[in-house]
Amino acid sequence: MRNSLIRTLAFAGVLALAACTPSTGNQATGTPAVSPDVSATVQVLDFKLNPSTVTVTGTTLALAVMNAGPTVHNVTVRDAAGTVLFGSKDLREGESETVTHDITPGTYVLFCSLAGHESLGIKGTLIVSAP
Repeated sequence: MRNSLIRTLAFAGVLALAACTPSTGNQATGTPAVSPDVSATVQVLDFKLNPSTVTVTGTTLALAVMNAGPTVHNVTVRDAAGTVLFGSKDLREGESETVTHDITPGTYVLFCSLAGHESLGIKGTLIVSAP
């Protein structure tokens, strides 16, 4: 229980810091910086997402991902056609990352893209509504 509280408080601190840090875009791909108008938080565990359904209203999503399980995980977003749109890096236990991406209204799949993790239960739904 104490470890869970410490992780939650640490994650809250990371989110607060991320909210105060300007977006620099994706340096690896040259993607320009985007300013989020909506944010959501997803915690990845062995082997589930918490929450499993995320509902947001907006066009630029800042998705804060925290790995609260002992296994390396990520959270990736794909559309109904199966196209991967964006995702977090692979995170070790206790690590977190906020990824920001433009997104259109619709229903998307959240999942861990590491081999076999989705089939083990690391899968959820992202529902995006127009502002």
